[in-house]
Amino acid sequence: MKNLSIAAVLATAVLFGACTSTNRTLEKRLAEYLDTLPVRAGVFVRTDDGTEAGYNADEEFPMLSTFKFPVALAVMAKMERDGAEPSRPATVSARQLLPDTYSPMRERYGQSDLTTTLGRLLAYCVSQSDNNACDILINYAGGIDSVARYVVRTGVAPMRITATEQTMHTATERQRDNTSSPRAMVELLSLFREGRLLSQPYRDTLMRYMTETSTGRDKLRAGIPENAVPAHKTGSSDRTAEGIKIADNDVGIISLPDGRVCCIAVFVCDSPMSDAENAAVVANVARMVCEEWK
Repeated sequence: MKNLSIAAVLATAVLFGACTSTNRTLEKRLAEYLDTLPVRAGVFVRTDDGTEAGYNADEEFPMLSTFKFPVALAVMAKMERDGAEPSRPATVSARQLLPDTYSPMRERYGQSDLTTTLGRLLAYCVSQSDNNACDILINYAGGIDSVARYVVRTGVAPMRITATEQTMHTATERQRDNTSSPRAMVELLSLFREGRLLSQPYRDTLMRYMTETSTGRDKLRAGIPENAVPAHKTGSSDRTAEGIKIADNDVGIISLPDGRVCCIAVFVCDSPMSDAENAAVVANVARMVCEEWK
């Protein structure tokens, strides 16, 4: 992993959809495994040679914090339009640092006014999945409706974004509001990697934040070869009153040292299993993908 640069992750953009084929062996393995579990799961994967495989690939699933990837795209698209570098100062007020939500930024700086940068907010949002940083960036992008319109303009569907992190924390069931199919998420990841959404400097920056993801080390990261590079975004929900986990997700771009690349989305939803067991499902799917990725 240490020997593979961000440039290698992004090298030689490939139009994934140009010529596709289906890996039936992988689809069979996924179905045989996932059909045995007490969860609703969805998977889609596309390799750089156009090979695809899926399981419930066109069903919609709650995104949870994987929605921070399209949020980051919308934010960086605005930055690019405005000529704003990641080093541009950004003022954060104490009232934006909500207390009852996951926020490494608030834990570091306390609930007080501060000046940071757009780039640092993006790093908190993507790499550390900071909920307050996410909502501050949504405001910068013009609000949640602006983020939704950005997704529509990409042509990716179905992907529905209607709720901020603050909204999702008003009630557990609101964590189901933002949804995507696995195929749609992979389409968005593919467009991003191909350089069709952001120019290279902005694309490289977001890719770096995704490779620096510190959450969910027991998900995709645990199922791929040690020397592979995952540029990914995780998502995890609260549990319902009945103890059901709404979702444990991981989506991203996996790059192997030999230059091969695939985009993958794994959603594990409505699970009575433990967090560790849910994460193991994601890791096992990633492992199957790598084993069948000839």
